Amino acid sequence: MTLQYLTTAQAENTLGALYVEETGPTLSFLVGLLSQPHYRAWSLVAEGLALGAIWYQCVEQHAELLDLRVSRGLRRSGYGSTLLKETLCLIGQDDVRTVDLEVRASNVSARSLYGKMGFELTGRRQNYYPLPTGEREDAILMSLTLQATEKLE
Repeated sequence: MTLQYLTTAQAENTLGALYVEETGPTLSFLVGLLSQPHYRAWSLVAEGLALGAIWYQCVEQHAELLDLRVSRGLRRSGYGSTLLKETLCLIGQDDVRTVDLEVRASNVSARSLYGKMGFELTGRRQNYYPLPTGEREDAILMSLTLQATEKLE
């Protein structure tokens, strides 16, 4: 299992299966970000297959996680944790000090993962995400000071 830096072409050619769900940003949206400065993406790869991917933006000493996903059949197997842990180490090497993210209030497993990694609740955006029913769901805002990642290694 290896962490692979993603170029636009690699992301388009290897991540399609991860982005068939209707929730979260689309693959085409995320790939478009890679043409802009400060945006990066990595995938966790085993035997030539992408197990998961993470997308983020770094500006000076601040990073924002935009999307983290693991192949549906491999969730709750530790791959998300590995991907996040490795990425936080890389982000720290770029002299970043804080990492922010937002997550759907209903995504309990992701919120649990982020909490275990040291992210703390910093706020809530009410009625932020649209739901298929026409209703809306809150976004939970979380932040990590990277010194807290020392306990992850």
